[in-house]
Amino acid sequence: MIYICIRQTTNWADEAEFWSQLPSEFKPTIQVWNQSFNIPYHLFRQRVREISRVNIAAVKNAVSLDWQDVPDGEMVLTVDDDDWFAENVGIALEEARDDRRHGYRWHSSFLEVPIDFGHRLYLLKRRLFRTPPKWICTTNNYAVLKSNQSEPLFRSHIHASEWFQNHLEDVKEVGTGLSIMNRTLASRTSLGVVRPETCKVIRQTTLLRKYWQYRALYRHPPGKELAWCGPYVRMMDELMNELLPL
Repeated sequence: MIYICIRQTTNWADEAEFWSQLPSEFKPTIQVWNQSFNIPYHLFRQRVREISRVNIAAVKNAVSLDWQDVPDGEMVLTVDDDDWFAENVGIALEEARDDRRHGYRWHSSFLEVPIDFGHRLYLLKRRLFRTPPKWICTTNNYAVLKSNQSEPLFRSHIHASEWFQNHLEDVKEVGTGLSIMNRTLASRTSLGVVRPETCKVIRQTTLLRKYWQYRALYRHPPGKELAWCGPYVRMMDELMNELLPL
């Protein structure tokens, strides 16, 4: 059995709890969102999480549990609460399991609008010159065996990338097209919030420009290798159609 563990613990449906957990540097950006759209930020994120839950429920040979409830030694798929897996990812990992390996990964796919001009140039450079990604592990393109030592790899894809790069003999490459990172309009990176020291409040004009770009993004079906995520793309398209500027 493969276990799927979601990192975030935010209760998006409870507005008071959401605001109490929100980092202070992010609050002004959320206020801009709520002044700009008919769906408050926390409810939009709740809808995105519901789409992710539908996706997780469709994964074969896998069950969703909190990290602390997974038995030691079991294989854990890591994911944020807005990303998706192919329904056969659990089967692929069971077939690939090797007692000599402690980490498993596959090529990462993204559904996103470039964060800013610098990110757009980075994506163009990667496409033209086939440069390697900055991080080989993203939010949901790897799996680890549950242990106290592997918990930091579950919590942070940056820690996971560093470990995977330094322990290549313990890592097994597994297939392609097994997951997609769905960086929505509401993700912190999309809104420009990466670190407190570099935080800038997103302007309403920038937010609305990105909004129209995301409306266009979800209208297009995914490529052949990612055809499995078509139903979830359509759900995001429906959600974006409901999200209207004020």
